[in-house]
Amino acid sequence: MSLILRSPRPAALALCLSFIALPVLSPVAAQAVDSIEAPTASALPPGVEAMIRQAAAKGDADLLEKTSGLAVETYPDQAKAIRDLHNSLVAQRKTAEQAAKRANGARVLAGWTGSGELGASLSSGNSDDKAFAFGLALSKETLAWRHRVMATADYQRSDGQTSKERFTAGYEPNYFINDQFYVAGQFGWERDMFAGYRHRLTETVGAGYVLVDDGVNRLEVEGGPGARHTFYAATPERAAWTENEFVFRAAAEFVHQFSDDASFSQSAKSLIGAENRTVEAISALTTRINDLFSAKISFTVRNESDPPDDRKATDTISRATLVYSF
Repeated sequence: MSLILRSPRPAALALCLSFIALPVLSPVAAQAVDSIEAPTASALPPGVEAMIRQAAAKGDADLLEKTSGLAVETYPDQAKAIRDLHNSLVAQRKTAEQAAKRANGARVLAGWTGSGELGASLSSGNSDDKAFAFGLALSKETLAWRHRVMATADYQRSDGQTSKERFTAGYEPNYFINDQFYVAGQFGWERDMFAGYRHRLTETVGAGYVLVDDGVNRLEVEGGPGARHTFYAATPERAAWTENEFVFRAAAEFVHQFSDDASFSQSAKSLIGAENRTVEAISALTTRINDLFSAKISFTVRNESDPPDDRKATDTISRATLVYSF
């Protein structure tokens, strides 16, 4: 592709935009994009149209807006043609996304994406330690629904004694009324003998809202009532017992995309009941290694307001894992 440089500003535009890479689209979305051609802005200077199209293919609305804005600034006499192309590409992207979601809703197993993470350590000699960490996150979006499935496992054994044993699983169905507002459901299971309970079941329903979604930052909040059932393990002072209570769940999730290869996420949730209050926060930094694998470090802090008498109120988990995305 050749560029005709009429002034230093077009040269800067070409240099700035030449680093934009084409994304990897799902087969359905790619097919939809190919089938809908945006009008060709033949009046645009050579190379400018191609760069704007590459920015659109990136899937970042903010990047496309900045690219189009820079093009208008550089070629003000071509502002209408640039804006027409911009609007057409935005509509094309939305049509492709809708087509992919419609196809996902047609089959139960279609459209699932996610990641699996694994970490382990082994030491011998003066100490005999084994540690294992596993995580799975799946997500599927249709025209109105978003489904999330997640599971984690943390296990550690030191000198023949189990020192950590925590397992969780959950399912979150969300029904979107519009792009921002949705009905939120949550079903969870936990097992943590070192926190004092054999099993814990949680069911909540409520409302959620997407506060920010600009392609770089995404912030969601949700909350609603529910119930929790905790099956405590026996202690030297007390036989095993069960605690049932109504709870209110409040949660927030924030993701910041530093670049295509690095992101930071922060989630927080609280379950407030008459007998006990649970607060959990997870911070994570993920860096891509290649198209399939990423490195992830995370820190989890969890607090129980009323743990069993022989248990501590706060637990923390630090993880370093290898993540496989699919």
